[in-house]
Amino acid sequence: MKKTLAFAGLTMLGGMFATPAMAQDTPAPAAPTAANDHSGFYAGAGINLYFVDKDDAAQGMPIEFVDQPSPGAFVGRFGYAFNDYVALEVEAGIGGADQKFEGSGVNAEIGIETPLSAHVVGTMPYGQGGAYLLGKIGYASAKLTREMNGAGFEDLTLGGVSLGIGGGIRSETWDFRMEYSFISGGDANSGVLGMTALRRF
Repeated sequence: MKKTLAFAGLTMLGGMFATPAMAQDTPAPAAPTAANDHSGFYAGAGINLYFVDKDDAAQGMPIEFVDQPSPGAFVGRFGYAFNDYVALEVEAGIGGADQKFEGSGVNAEIGIETPLSAHVVGTMPYGQGGAYLLGKIGYASAKLTREMNGAGFEDLTLGGVSLGIGGGIRSETWDFRMEYSFISGGDANSGVLGMTALRRF
């Protein structure tokens, strides 16, 4: 009995000394670093592919598109994040990836010029590793240029309410994003697939 009590006492005494030692080995929470202290502003660049409605794209032309026109544009984006969930973004760009259609004596070319947009963007973390989902609403516009057999046709205007969803991966400094939105209004309706790299400041 005495041996049992002595062993219990030594165990308690050892625990009293071991606890402070363990506390010293546990690292203290990391202090905030300058990398986490962003201003809220961010900027970047990417490419948009415009999936224009086939009938809208062919209006006024003696042609019928079998495949959906999907010209592209290079864009720059600037934004401000009010917090981790809500941001305001503006985007502008230039055409750069016209789509050509050839066959049966017809050579047509569809392009995008002067894309502009402004959106309110909401994000929500998803899983691990900085992944997130997003939704956005705003206004977008662009000019659709059209040419067939060397003759120019009247440009069409894409412009109206823009709704979109997407996702991305965000690190301390960089944000890589893919999103799909739909522009309804103007002379033609179009879906827009955007791939963008953004840097936070």
